[in-house]
Amino acid sequence: MFQRSIVALCFLMAAPAAQPQVTASSLVDAYIDSRFEAKEGATMELLDALAKRGVDSASKIEAALREQRADYEELKELSGQYTTLPVECYHVDYSSEFILYVPKDYDPSKAYSLVVVGHGGNSSMDAKRAMKTARQYINLYAPGVCEAMDALVIAPASERGWGPIGYSLVFSCIAKVKRMAPVDPDRIYLTGQSMGGHLTYRMGMLFPDAFGAVSPHSGGYDFAEKGSIGLLLNVPGRSIYGKREPYGINQDNEANKDWARKHGLAWTFIEKNGGHEIYTDELPDMAGFFEENPRDLYRDAVYLRHSGAMLFNKTWEIKGWPEHEVLFETRPMRWNRKHWVEVAPIEDSKEVQELLAINKGKNQFEVTSNGVRELTMYFHPKMVDMQKPVRVKVNGKEAYNAMLTVDPSIMLDDARRYDDRGRIYWAKIELAIESNAKVRIVKRRGKR
Repeated sequence: MFQRSIVALCFLMAAPAAQPQVTASSLVDAYIDSRFEAKEGATMELLDALAKRGVDSASKIEAALREQRADYEELKELSGQYTTLPVECYHVDYSSEFILYVPKDYDPSKAYSLVVVGHGGNSSMDAKRAMKTARQYINLYAPGVCEAMDALVIAPASERGWGPIGYSLVFSCIAKVKRMAPVDPDRIYLTGQSMGGHLTYRMGMLFPDAFGAVSPHSGGYDFAEKGSIGLLLNVPGRSIYGKREPYGINQDNEANKDWARKHGLAWTFIEKNGGHEIYTDELPDMAGFFEENPRDLYRDAVYLRHSGAMLFNKTWEIKGWPEHEVLFETRPMRWNRKHWVEVAPIEDSKEVQELLAINKGKNQFEVTSNGVRELTMYFHPKMVDMQKPVRVKVNGKEAYNAMLTVDPSIMLDDARRYDDRGRIYWAKIELAIESNAKVRIVKRRGKR
């Protein structure tokens, strides 16, 4: 008996360790995680691997993408705590830290909203002061936010301001948290005060499809005068500011409010009886606003207005700052796409490309553009009946009238490109545009 036990023990010790089970979710995780180093043909290899597991249709692949990751870090021990974590930017050689707040009743079996808080200050703070300021902001924001919604809250610390390096810092923090905890990709929100309010406005304009909604506080400029306010059409917003703001911030927001009201934008502007401060009494209502506005990738109207490369390919080159290498060739951060429309950038050109695309319902789309030469449009069953032809008119002329071709590689490529398992489209078309027209945002009466 003893001898047989020794033999059995030796067998167990010699036996290879059990390999983790390869599932559709783990395959998708590995594919997205290799987004910067993926080899050619990785998308087709994943499609073949998924098909062998019965994930062989667009709807099944979408379901696999929307699943939670196979593994997350254990955060229960951090419940109710503020934890400081390091972060490396994905698009530029800049590293920093951010503070994560985990709700007291954190449950790893459900998906959470994620609220990003941009701190105030200036773009010449040292790392120590930036971290101290970020900590002050999250200490003020997290309690008010979590009164009204079940959310993870993060506050990145930026000593490089909230320009392109700051945008990369925000996206890099979001990416890290999504690998630590189950985050609902359609419930990521951005807010911030002062310099963080400027950040919130700008990222809402440049990257509206990354967020469900945004809420700038005591920030922003007269975007109506600048001609860029139409970009706020793409994301719901709630702006808070005081009557006695410095630098004309309240007057700028009042101008933005008038324009937004006249053109039917989903924006609310609230002027408080105070100055340049954080209005903590507004935070529960802001969080409620966030809860009411999950991301709508399939909205019925999309607007774009940009020029040049529409690519983060250089820093602000501010005197006294160290030089940074921007990794735009292998890790691009672009803003030439808004939801389901994408234009081809015109390199080294100041010519503005402007476009308004409207889903009129019944598989009919109307596009008005000026300066756009190449347009890609993306489609999902929530936008169209995939069993019927789609008709697209551009500048008054029919540009497309045919069936769409379902291509699951589109949704996989997008998930990897944007590190976003909720950015899902089933088909796309590419159009060449040879004409121009005047683009006007007209207040629309109700939704389709």
